[in-house]
Amino acid sequence: MGKSMISNLITGIKEVLVYQPPDEPTPFVLKETVMEKAEIDGEFFPSAAVTEGIRELEFMVNYAKKLEVFIQKSSKDLRSKEKHEIVKKIRDEFEMIQSEWKEIKKYTQKNHSIDGMYNNTVISTEISENQRILESVYQLPVNKDVVIRNITISDQPKIKALVVFMDGLIDKKIINMTLLEPLMFMKNIQERVQGEDFIGFVMEECLPSGQASRIGSFKEVQQAINTGDAVVFFDGSGEAVAVETKGYEHRSIGNPTTEQSVRGSQNAFTEVLRVNTALIRTMLHASDLVTEMIPIGARGHSNCAIMYIKSITNEELVEEVKRRISSISTDIVTDSGVLEHFIEDFPRNPFPQTLSTERPDRVAIHLSEGRVAIFIDGSPFGHILPVSFFTLMHSSDDFSLNLYYTNMLRLVRWLGALLSLLLPGIYLAISTFHQEAIPTELLLSIAAARSQVPFPTIVEILFMEFSFELIREGGLRIPGILGSTIGIVGALILGQTAVAAKIVSPIMVIVIALTGLASYSIPDYRLASAFRLSRFIFVLLAMSMGLIGVACGFLLFIAMLCSIKSFGMPYLSPLAPRTVNGGDTIFRSSAYHQRRRPDALNTKDEIRQNKNSRSWITDPAKGGRDFE
Repeated sequence: MGKSMISNLITGIKEVLVYQPPDEPTPFVLKETVMEKAEIDGEFFPSAAVTEGIRELEFMVNYAKKLEVFIQKSSKDLRSKEKHEIVKKIRDEFEMIQSEWKEIKKYTQKNHSIDGMYNNTVISTEISENQRILESVYQLPVNKDVVIRNITISDQPKIKALVVFMDGLIDKKIINMTLLEPLMFMKNIQERVQGEDFIGFVMEECLPSGQASRIGSFKEVQQAINTGDAVVFFDGSGEAVAVETKGYEHRSIGNPTTEQSVRGSQNAFTEVLRVNTALIRTMLHASDLVTEMIPIGARGHSNCAIMYIKSITNEELVEEVKRRISSISTDIVTDSGVLEHFIEDFPRNPFPQTLSTERPDRVAIHLSEGRVAIFIDGSPFGHILPVSFFTLMHSSDDFSLNLYYTNMLRLVRWLGALLSLLLPGIYLAISTFHQEAIPTELLLSIAAARSQVPFPTIVEILFMEFSFELIREGGLRIPGILGSTIGIVGALILGQTAVAAKIVSPIMVIVIALTGLASYSIPDYRLASAFRLSRFIFVLLAMSMGLIGVACGFLLFIAMLCSIKSFGMPYLSPLAPRTVNGGDTIFRSSAYHQRRRPDALNTKDEIRQNKNSRSWITDPAKGGRDFE
């Protein structure tokens, strides 16, 4: 008893004092899957896919040979006298051939679906086979989002039907009232079944839905189901019907957040593609405004809408846009910014080559000029193309305000863009290499302010620029009003404490603050970001060569802009190369003076309005006279 207590005490002390590794579960390691690939004509394919393709071809060739022998033998036997026995024999052989064909068909469907998606498979006439493929594609019954409903339509004869839809993306009232109820109460269709176009009969007389279309492949089936449509299969038919049943929840139309306007429209795009295209049509009531849909993404199947005015937009531009979007080969594209990377001419250039906007009125104006608009399902922004550098400097308020006030604001923007790009570099170059260019009183003031700062000017600039970017990023990431409050307070405290601690000089705080405010005057966020990146290059050039480096960098900057093209249109048009000015480049003229559309777009109709668009002034019947 005593020994047991002592041994237990010693064991307990040992467990406390002596380190023992904790009992942890076996760590999970995600092993890498290595897939063998084979190269065919410069393309890499999984070796399994190549092997299966060769095996499928062998099966098809052997089946063709057997079918040829069967036809020749049957033709020869039918010429004999024993008709009854020969017909029975031929029927038995045909059933064997037919069963073999079913096996080959199943194998080819499997082979056409190496990734399990059956994109190259056509709809089968057997409804059970279609249901099997759907269960394989959507991982049923594990996946609870996809609903498969088996129904029987008509009485004479009874026809099996299969209704498939994605729960959560559809409106159940539409499903019940415009699809299930009409199908389940169909009248006698015996005479119609004997005809050839059964699908056409169902679409014309049995489905009251506003939109219904024929589909013939499982790729189209998946695109319809994944976007909120219901698909109906009929036993004995090699086609299906896709019915419009969308009804998922989405954000309502709100106010623009990144492009606020004083007098312009207050509507903004949402994440629903059809709502966005409808907003454009509420602004632009043109009968020849065309909306084309192109699905993109091998797995995501996102819809991309291309909008243009048929009678204005250059057809070559439209075909080029469709060609680039159709050639995208990737799994999924969920944002318009990602789509831009795939289709722009210079994806590695930081300067935007499309105009990204959330305002329907701005899209409508550019469509009327002959441009193309692109929208993608799930993104609240649209892209306008082609654009020039000057288009990106325009604001949505430019035509809502007075002409002279607008031109003054544009002058402020251009000065702000130059300050955002060059001010830190010019200050560094003058204070380091060209002190003689500074007035004596100002030079003495700067020298007195920097007398106790231990760091050179370049370190001050980089420190303040990095701090300013941190404040900007932090203000964006903190939600709500707290973000802007922290940004303002953080900037004040950081600047004041940096000056008090003698880390930076007061003049440097003024330069960086003025540079940051100037960058906010640029209307397009992506263009402002490109200017901020370029500003660091000018700072490095100023540190190495002074004003000569800044001048050389500015020349290279202009040359780089001249070399960019946005979907075939020069980036600095209409100034470089020089083309006909439409009256809205750096400054804008009056709306009634803008007679021509931008010449660089090469539109079908270059004239926007008549030369005398204010005919009430020169109408002699009203006593008017020309004041222009």
